[in-house]
Order: sequence, then structure tokens, then C-alpha cells
Amino acid sequence: MKRKKHVAKRGREEGNYSASAAGLAFKHGFYLETAWILSVIFEKKSKSLLKKLEPRHLLPGYSFEQSIKRIKYHHLSGRVPQLGLHLELNLIEEMRSWKNSRNTMLKDMVSVHVSKNRMERLASEGIALYKRWNKSLKLIKAEMKKSTIHKIQKVNKQVDEEQP
Repeated sequence: MKRKKHVAKRGREEGNYSASAAGLAFKHGFYLETAWILSVIFEKKSKSLLKKLEPRHLLPGYSFEQSIKRIKYHHLSGRVPQLGLHLELNLIEEMRSWKNSRNTMLKDMVSVHVSKNRMERLASEGIALYKRWNKSLKLIKAEMKKSTIHKIQKVNKQVDEEQP
């Protein structure tokens, strides 16, 4: 008897969540799931940005709150001009506020009834926040990539000029 080929499972085993999964959950009325999917996406994207900003730090140990604080620190320090150009400080604060609202709602679920409207409002705020956050991150990463390419080209040009 032949053994069946092992097919790798795709999906959410390793936390591969997408914005389309959040949209689908929202569309079908699963507002709590939408909030959690968005939370996972926010955390992954913020850690991805931090990896580019501070490659030597140990990021897996950072919580979502710590990641937001580090991004805010880099924004305020001015060391990364791309953050100042494409990421609004109030967007970082809105991210923290949304996270705190999510946590408060989850704590309330243990002791009191949480209305469907409250969950829907949290999910819809998260979707709007995700759109703004994602747009900013794309602009930042593109700008960082451009500046890296310019630095490399500048160094190569200097090396070429020094060689006889």
C-alpha cells in the first residue's frame, strides 16, 4: 500500500493572517475575530518595521505595546526622517488607543455583556486604522529602500572615482 504524499497545510497554523481574512470576518459579522486578526497584523507589521529600523535588537521579545513605543521613540528622535515624513504621530497614538479599547472590551466580556454594536464599532475602527497604517508603512519602506539605494550608489561612485 502506497503512502499518500504529505501536503503542507496552508493557512493560519503559523499566524498567516491577511487583511482579506479580516474583511471576510467583518462581512460575515464576526467582529471579535476581525479585531483579533487586525491585532495580529498590526503586531507583525510593527515588528517588521522595527527590524528595519533597529536590526540588532531582539524583537521577538517585544510586545505590541513595546513595539508601538519603539516606533514612537524613533519618530520623536528624528533619526529616521522617513518616519517623520510618512507617519503621523497621532496615528501611533490612535493605534495604542485602539489596542487599549480592544483589551478593555475583552476584559468586559468576562464580567458584563458586550453588545454587538460595540464589537462592530471596534472592528470598523480597526479596519479604518489598518488602511491608514498600511499606507504609511508602505511609503516609509519605499522611502527607506530609495535612500539605501542612493547610499549604495554614492559609495560605488566614490570607489569608482578613487580607482585609477
